[in-house]
Amino acid sequence: MARASWLGRGLILPTKARLLADATAAIAELGFTGSQGEHMVALENTPRVHNMVVCTLCSCYPWPVLGLPPVWYKSAGYRSRSVIDQRGVLRELGLDLAEDVEVRVWDSTAEIRYLVLPERPAGTDGMNEDQMASLVSRDAMIGVAKVAPPAGSNRP
Repeated sequence: MARASWLGRGLILPTKARLLADATAAIAELGFTGSQGEHMVALENTPRVHNMVVCTLCSCYPWPVLGLPPVWYKSAGYRSRSVIDQRGVLRELGLDLAEDVEVRVWDSTAEIRYLVLPERPAGTDGMNEDQMASLVSRDAMIGVAKVAPPAGSNRP
């Protein structure tokens, strides 16, 4: 889905605008439907805003889209600390954001699941869907990682 939004074609794959307007419908167009994926909201990361997803009550997670949740996502430490020390949690998971980047934490519930559209990394112009898909990780779509530039790219 991230690569679809980055390409923005909208012919077969959903565009970023469609994902942000109605993620549930846009994701269903790709064949991802089912229990725990009925009400999806896509959140866009930008150079100034970084979104992070948690479920503080249990471990609500968009299984149909991202597969099984990581063990740490279900841990009490991640669930409780993400809302009070999000930068600390992100650093522990390997992501150190600049101080001028606003971190927004979204709490999934039984009714709504969130999915992060990561920033498109530099050096991806001209890449096709498969090449871009190889860059996107589950963690980037939870918001605890960024998508790294492709190997051989001279840009950060």
